[in-house]
Amino acid sequence: MQKLLKTSWHNFEALALESESLRVIIVPDLGAKIVSLYDKQHGREWLVQPIRPVRQTVYGAVFVDQDMSGWDEMMPTIIACEWEGAHLPDHGEVWSIPWKLESIEGGLTLSVDGRSFPYHFARSTTLAAPDTLELHYSLTNTGQKELPFMWTAHPQFAANADTRIVFPPEVTQVVNVIADDPVLGQAGAVCSWPETNSITGQVWKLDRVRTVENHSCHKVYTLPQQPVSWAALMDEHLGCQLRLEWPQDLVPYLGLWIDEGMFNTAPVAALEPSNGYYDSLERAVQNEMIPWLQPRQQVTWVVQVQLSSV
Repeated sequence: MQKLLKTSWHNFEALALESESLRVIIVPDLGAKIVSLYDKQHGREWLVQPIRPVRQTVYGAVFVDQDMSGWDEMMPTIIACEWEGAHLPDHGEVWSIPWKLESIEGGLTLSVDGRSFPYHFARSTTLAAPDTLELHYSLTNTGQKELPFMWTAHPQFAANADTRIVFPPEVTQVVNVIADDPVLGQAGAVCSWPETNSITGQVWKLDRVRTVENHSCHKVYTLPQQPVSWAALMDEHLGCQLRLEWPQDLVPYLGLWIDEGMFNTAPVAALEPSNGYYDSLERAVQNEMIPWLQPRQQVTWVVQVQLSSV
């Protein structure tokens, strides 16, 4: 049975969902950021913690200037871009806006209204089982015209030398999306998964994260024509696993962001399911790889986070 508790986190009011196996902490005023995802059974905090003092987020702020912790929601873009005269800020807008508490019945429901576009975005968080977190999303077009929408989960998961990134077995290739990556080459280059050859011929393990002393980062996507519905992180030392699942018909794309000291002071492996390909709303519209919402239309989807032993 889950418990819902009021608590605090770095002087911000927070809410905690807790079972015998899992503790989840959410801060409504920080874009409903999930700041802790703690596996009690294995003593494993899965989300990176702040690298600098936590302060109130400001609309339009640069994401990497913030505390760089936890799980944020990206809507309606990741990379800042322009769309029909509107400027969409870095990493979207909902991460930097305080969310409203709608309900605590059957879970914790928080919501926010868009500023660049007319939309209402809500997320209901519940522990569906002692070891399973469910995130129920709802997006409504509150305007009078058709709108494209791009949502991406942005969980900065803590990684180390014992962490292995696991994709479905049918995934044997990924696409590099960083221009002039010193390891993977040009944006658009297709690489083998989980091992590939770097542009210098070195064997490179894409399913591992190196130490922050490397001051590097990488971003890849699974092939856009190959929808996937899950990905996992395995801690081989502690013998535990975190697995994300989502509906591939509504969320067909998966990005993997690896930070080895470029922006964060701890190694990060971010599993980023998304409904747009890739990173920029403007680019996804050009690629015709993004859904559209009709006026007053609503769409819902669920992301499940399951912790287990391996």
